[in-house]
Amino acid sequence: MPPLATSFEFVSFDPVSNPKPGKTLQVRSRCMQGKNKREGSRRTQRENRRLAKEKEKEDENNDERTKQLHQGQQPGASLNPLLGTMISDLALVHFPSSNIDHEAKALLFKAFAYNVANQSLSPLDRAVDFDCLESASFEWMFTDSAFMHSVLCASYAINDFLAPNWDGTPGQKTVLHLRKTLSLLQTKLHEDNVHHDESVLQVVMNLALLAAVYADWDAAAAHFKGMHRIIQLRGAQSFLRARPKLHFKLDRIDLAWSLSSGKPPFFLHPTVAWGPIIHAPYLPLPENLYRPPNEWDYRLANVFQDFQFLSLQINRNALKRARHNAACFQAVLTSLQSRLMHLGRLVDNPVEELVPGRKIPYAWVIRQLGDAYSQASNGPLKEDKSLMWWVLISVAFTITGSQEYWVKEAWKRTEAGLEWTTVKSHLIRIMWIELIHDDPGKLIFERLEDTRST
Repeated sequence: MPPLATSFEFVSFDPVSNPKPGKTLQVRSRCMQGKNKREGSRRTQRENRRLAKEKEKEDENNDERTKQLHQGQQPGASLNPLLGTMISDLALVHFPSSNIDHEAKALLFKAFAYNVANQSLSPLDRAVDFDCLESASFEWMFTDSAFMHSVLCASYAINDFLAPNWDGTPGQKTVLHLRKTLSLLQTKLHEDNVHHDESVLQVVMNLALLAAVYADWDAAAAHFKGMHRIIQLRGAQSFLRARPKLHFKLDRIDLAWSLSSGKPPFFLHPTVAWGPIIHAPYLPLPENLYRPPNEWDYRLANVFQDFQFLSLQINRNALKRARHNAACFQAVLTSLQSRLMHLGRLVDNPVEELVPGRKIPYAWVIRQLGDAYSQASNGPLKEDKSLMWWVLISVAFTITGSQEYWVKEAWKRTEAGLEWTTVKSHLIRIMWIELIHDDPGKLIFERLEDTRST
């Protein structure tokens, strides 16, 4: 870059006293630069020749850069073969482990960029102000070896899943980084007060999620026990209440583990009350809002009403472009989930069993729902079409898919030829969050309609 045409000199000035000796001449000299200049003088000619040489040299440098870019080189590569690598956006970043190759760096930066650009925890993130961006997790990627290897392990696992010839087992590099993660984590666990290390909790959570994805429930259980112990040492419920985003993640992973393994969740919260906890979000409520019949167990009826009111509130907030406070929302979600899980041992009415999310274990859920639907289809479901549409569509897009035999048979007995908007009007009567459920609901509706001819 050429030097600036103007340089600056600073003169101390006190408005009370005169400038120091010599400073007046310095100011006058600076002010007269370029003045009283004769075009034909030897000084002017020397200055013009100097400026011309500088301009010629700058043009040559620009031509060389242009030539290198056209040849696919980094500028200056001919002078220093390492300079091209140094200019790379990956080469200037220092990772906590020295044996990270270019492919691994690219995966780390891909994970970093994805987390910055896509901050959604789940579709609920559009309705709840989780404030997802956690700068600490990005810092750990570049400073904590165990966390970095856990991210690499997950990244290589994703590559395994996407491979067309994947056989269901983790690849060589996935296993390599898993072993490094476990080894580094084991070393950390011997440190004092390790439960206060946030990165340890995140690493264990990553490992639990990865084990769940591979259906290695023994490993998942071990990691969940570790997480449960750490959280107990950090203050249990008081710690989770202060960390709604972390609480949300734990509850989701814990529920997935419970539904898949058939065992109670590790973070199942005690149910201290069975009354409703959410007030009507506005009045008057929709006239056609579904009301559970008196035969329902009052505890499940209260949970159902809380879900309804929460759905109505989220739909109303979406119209105002407002989002739920994360801490308040997580407190509601914790209560709803814990009450549903406790009800799994208490309720036997077939209609009540059709509320998705109630029953465990996941391996038996489809059969249990099918049996319950068969018992209820000639009674309450036959009397209220809205409830029937809601059960079938909710079960299909959350649990069974469109190809489950009893779901297809039940769908064929529903009214054919209806538009999605008509069916959606039935769903809203029951319980429906539009910005979350509309897209998957419409998709599963179209797929179920396609099954009528099979």
